[in-house]
Amino acid sequence: MIEAKDTNNSSESLKKPEITEEVTLLINWLQQAVSTGSDILELFQLEMKLAITDAKRLMVLARLFVPMLMLTWVSFSAALSWHIYLLDESVSQGLISFCAFQMLGLFGIAVGWKHYSKSLKLPLTRQHIRQFIKGQSSES
Repeated sequence: MIEAKDTNNSSESLKKPEITEEVTLLINWLQQAVSTGSDILELFQLEMKLAITDAKRLMVLARLFVPMLMLTWVSFSAALSWHIYLLDESVSQGLISFCAFQMLGLFGIAVGWKHYSKSLKLPLTRQHIRQFIKGQSSES
């Protein structure tokens, strides 16, 4: 009976280091999760600031887009009417070039719109969260 008690004590002492290792691993994992969570929050805040400034720029571009669209339509209509009226006179070429300049302006605004609207989707925060979830699922 005494021997049975000794084996129980030795098996309990073997279980204690295993439990403390598991607790240590759990604590380390929780610390990493907290650190990653704070990093994601900081990234989210920085991207929100960027998105707000880009949203302001988008509003300016939107305000520029409407008048440019109206000028393009008017100039294109004038070019077509002059072209039909004059049948190969040089005035129509001047009006078509005016219309082309307006379209180039619209193209520049559209490129700016596309560039600044990308940050509104918060791509870096989404990528960081996907990597975090992917890392957690691979560790499990």
